[in-house]
Amino acid sequence: MYILHVNVQEYYFYNHNVYEVYMPGYKGHLVGGSVAYALLMSVVYTQCPSYVVAGRWLLCALAGSLFPDIDVKSKGQNYFYWLGLFLVIMLIARQQLYALALYSVISMVPLLVRHRGIFHRWWFVVAVASGVAMLIAHYVPAYGKKVWYDALFFIIGALSHLWLDLGWRRMFRW
Repeated sequence: MYILHVNVQEYYFYNHNVYEVYMPGYKGHLVGGSVAYALLMSVVYTQCPSYVVAGRWLLCALAGSLFPDIDVKSKGQNYFYWLGLFLVIMLIARQQLYALALYSVISMVPLLVRHRGIFHRWWFVVAVASGVAMLIAHYVPAYGKKVWYDALFFIIGALSHLWLDLGWRRMFRW
């Protein structure tokens, strides 16, 4: 006999002594990222100058909602490496060999860590998004304010992923 207990984050199925946890897939995380986007957009909508910027912020939130799963074979990892291929081609074309070497090392990190490890830590998500935003704002000052909004939407999308996977209590563990 199955008993269904619905929790906000997870679904638990009990079959006598068998315990299984079903996590949301990439579609569930994209929905979570969209909801997080809508909530944050309701707060910062006065800062949005156009629909193009709103679309960019939505893409940042959706990318963030898939980011924590780049350490396992997933849609997020596929998108990460396709974007990486484009970046590698751009860096080679512009002869940015130092940046290419740095990206090559960074792109191997997801392959070396365990799933639900460092990529499922809120502080890591905030640090990565803030670090990238700081680098871009430093090297391309014209995008300074814009990139911080992009990072904010990326972070809120990633936090929605963590909340869907882990719940509030486990999400804020160190």
